[in-house]
Amino acid sequence: MAKPTLISLYSGCGGSALGFQNAGFEITYMNDNNADACYSLQENFEKKSDNPEREIVHRGNIKDVFDFGNADVIEGGFPCQGFSLAGPRKVDDKRNVLYNYLKRTVMYANPKFFVAENVKGFVTIGEKGKKKYFEDGKIAKLGDVAAAIKSELESTGAGYNVHCEILDAKDYGLSQDRQRIFIVGVRNDLDFKFEFPKPTHGPGNYVSMEEYGIRGIPSLETEVFRDKKEDREDYFSARYISRNRIKKWNEVSYTIPAQASQVPADPDSRHMWKIDKKDWWFELCLKMVKDDEWPEFRKNNSDKINPELRRLSWRQCAAIQGFPKDYKFEGDVRSIYRQIGNAVPPLLMQRVAECIMPYFEGKESSFPMRKEKITA
Repeated sequence: MAKPTLISLYSGCGGSALGFQNAGFEITYMNDNNADACYSLQENFEKKSDNPEREIVHRGNIKDVFDFGNADVIEGGFPCQGFSLAGPRKVDDKRNVLYNYLKRTVMYANPKFFVAENVKGFVTIGEKGKKKYFEDGKIAKLGDVAAAIKSELESTGAGYNVHCEILDAKDYGLSQDRQRIFIVGVRNDLDFKFEFPKPTHGPGNYVSMEEYGIRGIPSLETEVFRDKKEDREDYFSARYISRNRIKKWNEVSYTIPAQASQVPADPDSRHMWKIDKKDWWFELCLKMVKDDEWPEFRKNNSDKINPELRRLSWRQCAAIQGFPKDYKFEGDVRSIYRQIGNAVPPLLMQRVAECIMPYFEGKESSFPMRKEKITA
């Protein structure tokens, strides 16, 4: 049986595409507008393919691309900065309309399935009230903007049945607390019932960073971002120190972000602040600082920031995301952190892709790919 084919849009460094490839799909087209990301794609997909002379990576602005060829599946995690909870969430942010190019490609290529991943904030973009959009970690209701985008995707091309769900990386064996929305479209004429993958891990058996091997990863000093600012060898902003950034090795990691300066701290740092047992009053002060007071508090207490505080290296971040050890990233340190933080964990996308693959095996529905018990 020939492998089902994949078009990858907004490919970044290739996390989503790698997940599909590992699930048995053949990649026929990849696109990104960032030069470093495209170099990373070439290293990991073109040069490692059975036919390294075949050009599948295409750099360019997606709005100027009209010839993608045809494929069974299109995956395209349209850029999510406009939806992110970590920044200003503006309904009219120009980045929020980039899903239109996914729609256009779906219309031209007429795939059997399409898949998109986005930040959790996509669900509530534009909403200001206290309506309940999530319940028990699942989507209870889409906000008006998200619902409108879903409706547009449903009516694209031949028409699609669109499924939306929040998946958390740690529920599938990755050592990272990373909640993202996955949007899967199934063409209306297909006799196939799509279901999202069932979690394989739970509160009793989440995989810690220690178990995942993060602690033993050797990292060069050049692989660690240090913010040389204000005559400091490593500057930590008020935003960074206003919240706990350190997990223990026996815990799962915080979400790996795209901003190098905001990457979680290495657990070996142990503390954000240099606190003596006599400084009980300082610990009390930390608990009382309000959000808008952190810049001034940080300025007045910069000498108390732990001098051994250190961010995780990009190599550790890549491992937490689930990239293989031999995966190559091109660009400077900031660029590599950005590529890694923006990526979909390959294993998580692989689990979604494995729920699509049964169609190409002649089955009528998805089925759980792994049946390990979840221990309470």
